[in-house]
Amino acid sequence: MSLKLVAVRMNEEGKITHFLTDKDTVLTIEEAEKMALQGELDSLSEIHEDGSWIIDAVQPIEGHNLDQLPRF
Repeated sequence: MSLKLVAVRMNEEGKITHFLTDKDTVLTIEEAEKMALQGELDSLSEIHEDGSWIIDAVQPIEGHNLDQLPRF
């Protein structure tokens, strides 16, 4: 079962540094990026520290709202 990202921690420059998952696991941005590429995060195939993401389905979908998740 893949993890869902439920909250973010950001640095002073507004870049995402960590994610909180639905299993109360804290991931660094680097760990989350690797997990997304390996298909271990719910629906996401790519994430970036600026909050952008890609869902790699039949036709890739891009978005820019991970930075809108609640802070922790």
